[in-house]
Amino acid sequence: MARRRHTPKGRLLVTGTILLFLLVAGIVVTGRIINGMAVQMSDRIVMQISEYHCRLLQVEFKRSEEVLDASAQFMRTHTAPTEAELRVLAATLMQLDPKAGCVWFTEPGSRTIRSYPRSDEPRTTEAATDFRQQLIAGAGGDSIRSRVSGSGEVQVWSMACRVTDQSGRKHICGVDFPLPEIYAYMTQSPASSSYATLFNPEGVIVYHPDSLKLGLPASNSTGLTAFREVIATGKRVSVYAVSDYLSVDEERIYYPIQISGRRWVAGIGIPRLVIEQEVDDFHFYTILTAVISVLFFAVLLAVAQRRWRREYDLRRLSERESEQLHLQQVLEQIDPHFLFNSLNSLYALIRCNPDQAREFTLTLSRVYRRVLERRKQILSTLSEEIDFTWQYYTLQKIRFDNRIELTTAIDPALRNWRIPSMSLQTLVENAVKHNSITGSNPLHVRIRTEGESLVIENNYTPRNDRNAESLGVGLERIRSVYRFYTEENITISAGEGTFSCRLPLLPPEK
Repeated sequence: MARRRHTPKGRLLVTGTILLFLLVAGIVVTGRIINGMAVQMSDRIVMQISEYHCRLLQVEFKRSEEVLDASAQFMRTHTAPTEAELRVLAATLMQLDPKAGCVWFTEPGSRTIRSYPRSDEPRTTEAATDFRQQLIAGAGGDSIRSRVSGSGEVQVWSMACRVTDQSGRKHICGVDFPLPEIYAYMTQSPASSSYATLFNPEGVIVYHPDSLKLGLPASNSTGLTAFREVIATGKRVSVYAVSDYLSVDEERIYYPIQISGRRWVAGIGIPRLVIEQEVDDFHFYTILTAVISVLFFAVLLAVAQRRWRREYDLRRLSERESEQLHLQQVLEQIDPHFLFNSLNSLYALIRCNPDQAREFTLTLSRVYRRVLERRKQILSTLSEEIDFTWQYYTLQKIRFDNRIELTTAIDPALRNWRIPSMSLQTLVENAVKHNSITGSNPLHVRIRTEGESLVIENNYTPRNDRNAESLGVGLERIRSVYRFYTEENITISAGEGTFSCRLPLLPPEK
């Protein structure tokens, strides 16, 4: 059986496992931190994109205001412009803003409207337009109205302003922006790369990616609640919703913008699919990095462990060879040690009882033959050791007669377990050697199994003979065998008139 030791291998594996766990935990924590930063960055990007498109909308409709301002400036500086001049002015202004569908003017003190549409459709009359909704509520703002054209009824956003020319006559200048024209232009504009909706102050949709919603009032699906909040507070509002146009989750941000001197609302929708895809890609690369790092670390750990194992095996081989050499040196002392102690006993017996000395000599020869047969054997079964100890007890019985007694109580299930060869005999021999054995104080040696250990006890009455020789070979030999085969060792205790030694039992050889 190989000797069991707590080697650095176990500590290396534990340390490597802990480091691997810390590496994974560090990657996970770092991934969470980076993920949080990525989400924050994504939110900032969404905000920047939405603000960018909001500014594009503002610029586009600022151009519409500039068209009206340019027509008003022309009327201020020209008294009684001709039809040709007004037509050229209207054509030029509509080139500046493709969304404009018609430029119109009123004559001073007249209900006649001089309109110059982009197409050749018939000019509208005051009856058809209800006098341009009373000249756009007194020429002080804008409005959404219906207009009948060659293609049918369309919604039109109109702006108008009052102008006084150099002669002091009052005019009204106006510009019409048909919502289909706005839609056609905006769908090809950079502002359309996001899902944008534009509401006028009354909540009417001026622009929407779905042309069917143009001119309709704000609804829950288009953000009626957010529209009201922005109109009331003038602050930006963010909501998460499902796009009724794209049918996907989106983050929709509503901004207040100023058009024609009034607060409008622009809703910019950014589909979450784009954002989530970026975050999912980040998660994938984070997990991939973690897996690669763990595999790389595991490979390094395996290489380091293999290299360490090779060095450890070489070191253990060297240590084992050294221990085997030491053990062999100890084993070689068994024969002279046993013979030395036996001859001392024979010498003492010759002086007091020559007849028993002869019987002792014959029995010693049989026992010593058994010693010679087992001299190279390091471990023996418990059954073999008990049998040999009884033979040795017979030898000592010749010498001490009734002054020595041996009893055994062995669990049959442990009879094939092993202990160092001649260890029981050595302990009984030490009990005989170091105790005062008399008729009034006989030596009682008890051998029993206890758990997975063997306990040898004897009554303890130390001898007064200080000249008794002891080479200490027996116990050292037992300790050497246990050090070689296991981490367990013998336990010796003496007290209250009892000497006890506990030997660990080694499992049977497989």
